[in-house]
Amino acid sequence: MASVEKRTTKDGKSSRWRVKWREGGRRENPWSSRTFDYLADAKRFRTLVESAGERMPTPEQLAEHGFAELLPADVAAAPAPEPAEGVLTFRAYAEEWLGQLVKPHPETVRKYRERLDKHVFPRLGDRPIAEITRREMREWQQDLRDAGLSAKTIANIRGESVVPIFKAACRPGEDGEPAVRTSNPMDGLALPEGPRAERDILESPDEARLFLEAAYQVDPEAADLLLCKLSTGLRWGEVSALPPRAVSVARGTVSIVQVLRKVNRRWVVEPKPKTKQGYREVPLPASVMLMVAGRAAKPREFVFVAPRGNHWRYEDFYTDRWVKIRDLAREKGLPRRMTMHGLRHSLLTLLATEGVDLAALRTMAGHASVTTTMNVYVHATRRHHEPVRQIVGGFLGVDELTAAR
Repeated sequence: MASVEKRTTKDGKSSRWRVKWREGGRRENPWSSRTFDYLADAKRFRTLVESAGERMPTPEQLAEHGFAELLPADVAAAPAPEPAEGVLTFRAYAEEWLGQLVKPHPETVRKYRERLDKHVFPRLGDRPIAEITRREMREWQQDLRDAGLSAKTIANIRGESVVPIFKAACRPGEDGEPAVRTSNPMDGLALPEGPRAERDILESPDEARLFLEAAYQVDPEAADLLLCKLSTGLRWGEVSALPPRAVSVARGTVSIVQVLRKVNRRWVVEPKPKTKQGYREVPLPASVMLMVAGRAAKPREFVFVAPRGNHWRYEDFYTDRWVKIRDLAREKGLPRRMTMHGLRHSLLTLLATEGVDLAALRTMAGHASVTTTMNVYVHATRRHHEPVRQIVGGFLGVDELTAAR
């Protein structure tokens, strides 16, 4: 019988699905297999293999069931049927929606289009937008989850493009034309369930000390950047592009006035953050401010510079500095496999644990919604264990009871 196997990439971040069978179902025959990005496609293909008597489906079957990419090189696929004349497809409406965005950032449009081409159009592009159902959208989401995408990535895809497209389709046209749809199939549709990978964070002063000791032992220049990142919660693109003019010694703050962003595989400095919330002023502890101010006083374009004198490229920093720092910290006893973005999570979790109010926490993070800050960036820690023990023990009067025995 044909079977479906899950295949995880070496980095553990994504999965693919392989269909295996023995030709004709005979044990003496060699294995055949085909691999797919989505579990739903793998299951459909397995059904075809089984119906063909444990053999490769015919070219006609492959073309009919949407597997034209598996056709032999010398067999031409039949042309896909054209949508009925006058039928508005999801792809056509999405392209129109992209063209009507008001003053979009070029990188934002590129990202939206890339996500639609990669994750949405293959499944929904040729479907009439008026006929797409909630069940289809639920299956689409689950396929993305089965393919290894995280819940946060799926939330970004649907929240930044799919949901707005359906919302726009539910509104009357500018000249009073009737709405394309009567309802939004994404309304009330929960994200697909699945294991949420908790990001490793620094939970105590001892863990922070071990990490920073390792950083300064490997490279003091890189360690200064990481210390600033940990104490401010800045994103990589914000801390690596930090200019001296953004440092205010009088106020003890750094301001986000520009960011480093990857555009067409090149790192470029953008003169403004993506959103209004990205503009913010972040306070620094006095000891860190002293280090940052000293670096900002030097005549150079960025506070933190790579050996060549320009801004750090993420790939170079990660390979040449971060991996060594992370591994040394683990050798010193840090029981975690930290990521650079985990430093941002560490700070926001610390501030939330210490009772910083939600509005200030959201501002520090540069998020539009405090829900994002609390649900994604703030993690459960063990810092509350000892206070809980003391409070509950006092309430129960355990000390007096045990002393009387």
